[in-house]
Parts: sequence; C-alpha cells; structure tokens
Amino acid sequence: MTAITCEVLFRQQAAWYQAQAAEGRLPKRVIGLTATGRQFEIKLELLTLGPFQKDKLIKYILETEGAECYAYATPVRVEDQETGKVNEQVLIVCASAEDYIGGSWTVAHAAEGAISLKPLGEWSGRDPGQTPGTWFLTDAIVVNEGEKAYYAALRTELREKGAVGDAG
Repeated sequence: MTAITCEVLFRQQAAWYQAQAAEGRLPKRVIGLTATGRQFEIKLELLTLGPFQKDKLIKYILETEGAECYAYATPVRVEDQETGKVNEQVLIVCASAEDYIGGSWTVAHAAEGAISLKPLGEWSGRDPGQTPGTWFLTDAIVVNEGEKAYYAALRTELREKGAVGDAG
C-alpha cells in the first residue's frame, strides 16, 4: 500500500472539494490511488450511463489502473423525512478493499456564486463490500469477461474526451 492511507486521501479530497465549492463548483469525480502513489481521475459529469453501468465502469477503471484506494465525491439531494424539504449535500467517501471513511456536508449557496460547505458528520468502517459507494474495490460489483471489452472501449473513449486521466 502507498504511504497515503484512505484517511489521508479522504482529507486531501475534502480540502480540494472545499476549494472547488468556494469557487462555485460542485464536481462529481473519483480519484484513484495506485501503489506507486500515482493519482488518476474519473470525471463523472461526462458519464451518461445508468447507475449499474456507471458502477461497473468505475470498478473496471479502478482495477485496470491498479488502484489500491479511491475517493468518490459527489453532490446529492436528500429529502428530510419529517418536513419533505430537499437539501443539497456533498458526500465524499474514500475506500480500499478493507476499509473506508466518509463524510457529508450541507451546501449553502451565496449570492455571488460561492458555495460553502458545513460538515454534517463522518463515518468509517471495515466492511466496504456491504456499504454502497465504498464497494468498488470489493467483489460486490462484478464486471464479467463478456463486459470487459465494452468497458475497455468506453474507458478509451473517456480518455480521449479528457474524462479519465492523471489527476492534476
């Protein structure tokens, strides 16, 4: 495993996301981290796949690139069960095959376009195969041999569009 742990990658991505929000952006992305310390990015905004295909593509890319852990960051809309009010939140999860750490933030939009994020809480565990969003490096999602050519071609197409590549 690299010198960067899941928790360190999580903290790095949370800080990066705070900076993006301050500039008015709430990106959707996955950052993979290899054993050599190389980081690569999957820009999820450019994907037009359904949830199962997207999950399989993410798993395929993480495995093909040799990721030992990854961070998944995305804005989501969450409905309050009591009031029915919909709130915008940001979720960031970092996981390996053995453990995960995640956090959520509520989103506040300022008049000048800046966005602020208020922490709601963090969680962690050692069962990533059982927790959605933390399962990409486990056997919970399977890309079978018949699907690999499809996802390889899609990965190549996304590389050409700049949606998959080294993180900067």
